[in-house]
Amino acid sequence: MIIDWSTPLRHWDYFAGGAIMTLWLTVVIFLLSSIIGVLLAVLRYNKRIYPLYAISTVYVELIRNTPALVQVFLIYFGLPQFGISFTPLQAGIIALTINNSAYMSEIIRAGIASIPRGQWDAGKALGLTYAQMFRHIIFPQAFKHIFPVSANQFIMVIFNTSLLAILDVKELTDRALILNGQTFRTLEIFVFVTGLYYAIYFVVSTFSHWVNRRLFTSHAK
Repeated sequence: MIIDWSTPLRHWDYFAGGAIMTLWLTVVIFLLSSIIGVLLAVLRYNKRIYPLYAISTVYVELIRNTPALVQVFLIYFGLPQFGISFTPLQAGIIALTINNSAYMSEIIRAGIASIPRGQWDAGKALGLTYAQMFRHIIFPQAFKHIFPVSANQFIMVIFNTSLLAILDVKELTDRALILNGQTFRTLEIFVFVTGLYYAIYFVVSTFSHWVNRRLFTSHAK
């Protein structure tokens, strides 16, 4: 067997485009799911409005305990039966946002729960509303606990975007599949793509660790 590394190397710009698409998808999905995750976390932390707490709990448990790929299929292939259709890109973003928001909600809820109850009592003593306490007192303190885990979840979203290759969204894995179908250099192409995914992980992980040290660790000393 002859290994020909020239195949993926000749198409480095093609893979670079896929990597950029992967990162773009990740940022969009992560931002949307973080917004939804905050809302779900607040609903799950505050049980005073029980119907909303129950709905959010069912949502989180159902999404976290079913495969992301099945959720992608439901959005893209299932909803058209009810007259609701999306492009592959739209369906992929919606499905992975739904999936990741459930995980983000638990990360954020754990961060909120880590704050001593006395902080809430102090906010009440100052006459702050629930929203003001959350915004000015609780969330800024919880963020230092949320950030490292959220960075790991960001990396998981990067990897999960590869599921969208099934919808022919032109991210990194889909481009590898297309090139493999044209050249049949499977080993070289997917070893190369594995290296690209690891490089992306390494850059994101290194940057998040640097940010964590700069914003939080140094202040703790």
